[in-house]
Amino acid sequence: MMPTYNELSFYLQFTINLTLLIGFGLFLKHRKQVQTLLIVFLLGELTLEFSDLIFRLMKINTVNFYIYSISQCFGLLMITGIYNAYFYRISPTVRGLICSFAGVSLLVNMIYKQDIESVTFYSNIITNILICGFAGVYFLHILRDTRTDKTLFILNIFIFLFFSIESIISTTFNFLINNHLEWVAPVWLFRGVLLWSFYIAFINLGCRTGKMKVW
Repeated sequence: MMPTYNELSFYLQFTINLTLLIGFGLFLKHRKQVQTLLIVFLLGELTLEFSDLIFRLMKINTVNFYIYSISQCFGLLMITGIYNAYFYRISPTVRGLICSFAGVSLLVNMIYKQDIESVTFYSNIITNILICGFAGVYFLHILRDTRTDKTLFILNIFIFLFFSIESIISTTFNFLINNHLEWVAPVWLFRGVLLWSFYIAFINLGCRTGKMKVW
């Protein structure tokens, strides 16, 4: 008997949480070589993912919209910092503008009430495009200078793939939560697999920090 979408998504969500927990343990084990920025990001993502899992088990689905908004804001701020620390320098002005946008976007998403039939996350398209832009700039750096770190390259690929899918999901969010599961389930499962892969690549970055050249 084939497992249902709900079963597959639950197993995937559980696996993601377990992966983050193991990664956090590895970061603590190698605390001297792991930057605080990476630990904060991993701990924040673990908190958000675990909260999402708990609310799912409690069948409280409305909270997911708030978790999604917080995750988008937190992810943009942290990934901006990670690119600045590991990939290439981002000017303080650009970082300041991104922080301002992240704060305003979060405030709008948290205050603006939407019902399940009309909920949208159009503002998150900008967030996802910004992150994809970071990945795109790094690809350009690679074209100019063929020397690159394999760990950073792999992480950059998964960041680009995941947030590209997030852009599509933000555009069609209403359709994806209000239509037949057999139509939209593959999109959510593919998103989950990419997210899991991104977390694994990120944990690998933290564990290899001591062996890498950091800008």
